[in-house]
Amino acid sequence: MDPTRNSSPTRRVTADDRGLLRIEFPYDPRLVALVRGLPGRQWNKGEKCWTVPTEHVAATVELLGAEGFTFDEETRRLYEARRGELGQHLTVSQLNLQVRNAVLMAFPSPLWVVGEVSGFNRNAHKKWVSFQLVERQPGGEVLAQVEAVLSPEDRQRLEAKLQRGGAPFQLEDEVQVRVLVTVDLHTEWGRYQVAVRDLDLAYTLGEVARRREEIVRRLTAEGLIDRNRSLPFPELPLRIGLVTSLGSDAEHDVLRTLQESGFSFQIVVHGARVQGPSTEASVLNALDWFRDRAHEFDAVLICRGGGSRTDLAWFDSEALGRAVATFPLPVVVGIGHEEDRSVLDEVGWRQKTPTAAAQFVVERVRQALSRIEEAAAQALGRARVRVEDENGAHRQRVQRLVRAATVRVGEERRELVHRARRLRRGVRGRLEGAQQDVMRFRLALPRSTDALLGRTAARLDDVAGRVGRGANRDLSLARQRVSQVTLLVPARARMRLVWAGERLEGHAQRLHALDPRRVVERGYAIVRLAEGAVVTDPRQAPPQALLRLQLKRGTLRARSEGEEGGE
Repeated sequence: MDPTRNSSPTRRVTADDRGLLRIEFPYDPRLVALVRGLPGRQWNKGEKCWTVPTEHVAATVELLGAEGFTFDEETRRLYEARRGELGQHLTVSQLNLQVRNAVLMAFPSPLWVVGEVSGFNRNAHKKWVSFQLVERQPGGEVLAQVEAVLSPEDRQRLEAKLQRGGAPFQLEDEVQVRVLVTVDLHTEWGRYQVAVRDLDLAYTLGEVARRREEIVRRLTAEGLIDRNRSLPFPELPLRIGLVTSLGSDAEHDVLRTLQESGFSFQIVVHGARVQGPSTEASVLNALDWFRDRAHEFDAVLICRGGGSRTDLAWFDSEALGRAVATFPLPVVVGIGHEEDRSVLDEVGWRQKTPTAAAQFVVERVRQALSRIEEAAAQALGRARVRVEDENGAHRQRVQRLVRAATVRVGEERRELVHRARRLRRGVRGRLEGAQQDVMRFRLALPRSTDALLGRTAARLDDVAGRVGRGANRDLSLARQRVSQVTLLVPARARMRLVWAGERLEGHAQRLHALDPRRVVERGYAIVRLAEGAVVTDPRQAPPQALLRLQLKRGTLRARSEGEEGGE
């Protein structure tokens, strides 16, 4: 069949003097895809047409003739000149073009393909992005893959679609996607590939949510979903472990919040990957490290800054969920933003952001401090009331003691006055009696002496008469003796009177010395109970008994500590 027949004037191919074939047609995505398969094709922006070198005239005519293109005389001439070669062999480009046509015929319409993006990040800076769509086995091994390309126009359109959807994720490696593709073969390289035309946002988000819900369902069925949250949170969580990416904004936010609180937090940071396939193993390793040292910490924080939902989906891990659920300490989770949720949010102490997680811990410490201050204020108030009550009771006891002491002192003073009066009366009576005795003795002594002397003189006269003159000398001696006796007797009487006076003075001095006031003046004290009774036995003053100590000058109040050496 002649490919130059049955052509359309709006679709034409002309040869110019530059050795190029100009291909012009109204825009049709399918025709664009066909032309892109021609070897050496180029888009001329200024003239708004495609160009192909004339040496590929056979491939051009064979491909576009069936699509109703018209060909000018020079193009037909060139085709006829090369036509003889088609029966003998195919060039590589012609082979690839025919294979491409077969592929396009097998897949004439776009189709949806599910796979994981791989190799996108290393080509993201290019206008045309080439990457792979990968199918993995459950263990993570690659089962199959296909080369994919994304044109600048399609990329711009897909990114705009993501923004309109709230940027739930972005095209990057390790994201599971459902994409609309056209199947093609790159004729220059002979490489089979798919061109990405559209993206199903709901599939990616739904797959993430489905996987998370399935993990949560299994953990709930095993009774693990509330296990960590049921742990009692420490009253003063000052020893904090932090699992996050070292040097990240999340680390800086947490450390700044804890430090600015003014509390003395002890923080240990364990670095971990928080995105990508290594997230699970890295975070599990950090949790195992803190688990082995659980006695050194009060709580552990797992934090990651904001990101797309697919970025945070790496925390939707059953192994991580089990590790957090069974962790022996409360695990505070601050991952992403307020609207983001992961499996760890379901099993741990969820907070909206890393900063919120740190503020949660700070608030717990602040509440504990408030409780302590409130309890201290209450205790101080009760102590103040108790002290005031005791002071009032003490003042009352002092007043009662003063009144009792005053009464007792008055009674003792009256008793002393009474005793002093009786003592004076007794001493005066004794003294008067002694004086009367002395006076009687004085009156009786001369009479007794005169009588004795008279009797003695009579006897002497009688003796003198009997003995005569020889007795005169003896009589003189006797008279001298009598005179001596006469002199002696008054002297003895006087001496006896002196002795009686001295005994009276001695009694007076002893009475003065026995006066209790003299004892106090020598540095001793009189110990009395609050009621006024004198203490003579330690058992009269048990512990805490109120005492009054009467001194030389004034009175002291005291409280007994019990008998020395007692219990």
